Amino acid sequence: MIKRITALTAMGALAVGLSVTTHADSQPLFKQGGELLVQTSLYTRHYSNDPDHHEKQRLINLEWTFAEKDNINIQRPAGSDWRDEIRWLVGGATFKNSFNQQSTYLYAGGRYDYFENDTTRAYAKLTAGLLHGYRGEYRDKIPFNRFGVAPAILPAFGVEHHRVNFEMIPFGTAGVMFNIGYVFR
Repeated sequence: MIKRITALTAMGALAVGLSVTTHADSQPLFKQGGELLVQTSLYTRHYSNDPDHHEKQRLINLEWTFAEKDNINIQRPAGSDWRDEIRWLVGGATFKNSFNQQSTYLYAGGRYDYFENDTTRAYAKLTAGLLHGYRGEYRDKIPFNRFGVAPAILPAFGVEHHRVNFEMIPFGTAGVMFNIGYVFR
């Protein structure tokens, strides 16, 4: 009986968590049509052969892309263009950085789907956020990390086929990471 009540309480808490609403208009924060991307690192390669570099990132990334109707479309004087088709996203990742230290990246950004058919999408993405985790002797390996948290901007290029996602992320002048994931709609 206690296990059943605990399970029901957990399910209720999950339901409450998934139906977060905004105070201003009482509309759901995450509307139908959004997408949740769950990713992990597949392969990482640094451009230099530094013996301190760690190639296994053990990344876990969760990213929410808002529904297309949630996007803010600003009409330009000349009419609409490709910038009106950018889909906004937020996300967070935990991973081992280049020096095997547990790190976190919290970000927001936009994604532009430049090819799409019934089964496949190709896109370019740009995210910006805060990176935490470069400590000790490696603190200065990323710019502006004076207080342990640094700004970061990461581009990405991806392909999604039948909800399976492959993504390439160059990280500055240090290297490139390839991720694999799954898209929940």
